[in-house]
Amino acid sequence: MKQLTVVLCFFFLSFSVFSQGQEQKEIHWLSIENAEELTEKYKSDMFVFFFINGCPECKKMKAETLKNPEIVKLINENFFPVMLNARTKDTLEFNGKRYFNQQPIAHGKSFRHDLYHELVKDGKYQYVYPYIIIINGKHQVTNYIPGFFPKERLKRSLQKLLK
Repeated sequence: MKQLTVVLCFFFLSFSVFSQGQEQKEIHWLSIENAEELTEKYKSDMFVFFFINGCPECKKMKAETLKNPEIVKLINENFFPVMLNARTKDTLEFNGKRYFNQQPIAHGKSFRHDLYHELVKDGKYQYVYPYIIIINGKHQVTNYIPGFFPKERLKRSLQKLLK
């Protein structure tokens, strides 16, 4: 029995040691509400990635840039990441306010969500996709990153923010 306990302890200890050094393969996306809570609690920034369906640049950024191990690690270790469809029909709550998509569901999906508008309006009203916004623990947008960013460019931009 003692040998079994020792073997099991060794197994779990070695598993936990090896798993900590493993490369993170995916960004740990959160809901906007959960990320808002954590951002406030830990005084860390939120990384919000807006996309729309059918956007080639959004698809490319999700498949290439946001899957790159260096970018995944950088985002997971320094931000609370959120991925939102900028045309979602869902009601979203942020900073104590509810946001909607004003276009009726019956009319399709071509109109932007009010939360997207609220967050990008001070970024020179650039309604482009994809769009990354950095929000601090006080719910203030601190940085705007509009458009497609390849891995190296996004990495430089995020590292500049973290200095």
